[in-house]
Amino acid sequence: MKFDIWTFLFQIINFIALLFILKRLLFRPVREILEKRRDIVRETVAKADRIEKDALELKESYLQELRKLEEIKVRMVDEMKASVHEERRKLLSAAEKEAATEIEKALSLFAMEKTRFEADLQDRAVATVTVFSANLLQGIADEELHRGIWRRFLNELERISLDIAERGMHGEEVTMELTSAYPLGEDELGSLQSALEKGLSQKVMIHQTIDKTLIAGVKLRSRDMVYDSSLAGQVSAFAMRLKEAA
Repeated sequence: MKFDIWTFLFQIINFIALLFILKRLLFRPVREILEKRRDIVRETVAKADRIEKDALELKESYLQELRKLEEIKVRMVDEMKASVHEERRKLLSAAEKEAATEIEKALSLFAMEKTRFEADLQDRAVATVTVFSANLLQGIADEELHRGIWRRFLNELERISLDIAERGMHGEEVTMELTSAYPLGEDELGSLQSALEKGLSQKVMIHQTIDKTLIAGVKLRSRDMVYDSSLAGQVSAFAMRLKEAA
């Protein structure tokens, strides 16, 4: 095969022309498309980076909010525990005060009941002793004992007269009530009347009554004053001393 230089040159010129045409018509648009594609890719990557950055910032912000919420939760729980503890303390304090008040009331009531019971027991004991003493004396008392008490009463007339006089028993006549466990004779009443008239320096009228409950002895009443020398009166005085001493 014979090589034709002109044909070869023509083909080279055609190839160069084709390259020029391709460069003008195809390469530049393709390059522009590629550059635009590269710009789009770069922009997409940058946007993706921004999105990732925003996502990381959002995540960090979310984590911070979670930590804040956790702190708020812990603080609220602590405050709630403190509030519950304080309320429990107040309730316990109120319950203790109420219990102390109830205990104090119960103790006060118990003390009142104890005092009342002791007073009642004391009254019963004194009444029992009084009845027993009266019954005992009733069994052993006789008119001879009564006379002995009467004589001792006569020895007290001077003091009794002075006491009556100091109380201003003035008048033409003084009336007195004499209660006796046994009847007194006219002579005994006369002696009593004379002694009183001498002590009072005025007329005395005596009314006698008999009362066996006196056991022995006599009781003289002048207005609102009573001079009791009977055994029953002494038993009553003894009972009063027992109550005062208890």
